[in-house]
Amino acid sequence: MLALATKVVSDYGKVLARVDPGVYGLPQSLLPHSKDRIRTAIRMLLRSLPGEHIELREGLARGYVYLAQFVGDQEAAIISMGSNSLSGGMGDSAAAEPAMRLINRIKLDMEQALEELHHDEPD
Repeated sequence: MLALATKVVSDYGKVLARVDPGVYGLPQSLLPHSKDRIRTAIRMLLRSLPGEHIELREGLARGYVYLAQFVGDQEAAIISMGSNSLSGGMGDSAAAEPAMRLINRIKLDMEQALEELHHDEPD
């Protein structure tokens, strides 16, 4: 099971290496596995990893939280159009408000993911 979890997380890491970390709302189609599968794999590795591997644990935790950035492809398109409009570029100004709502949801999902990890930590 750990070998499969390692493969899933490794595949996800390759995607993260190719994306711009400052972009909100990345298309879920970029992911090599489902979000649930990646989430489960990261949690499994975190539970099995000895405490002295602090940097690796922190990297896995960041990847877990960052997974919230991946949204449905249609939502990612709305965010992209709205973000362009908000930054003064060419974009659909009607998409700005829906984009902001989606971005706020992503931020909440990231906070929730962080809370999930804190609840998993041993006391």
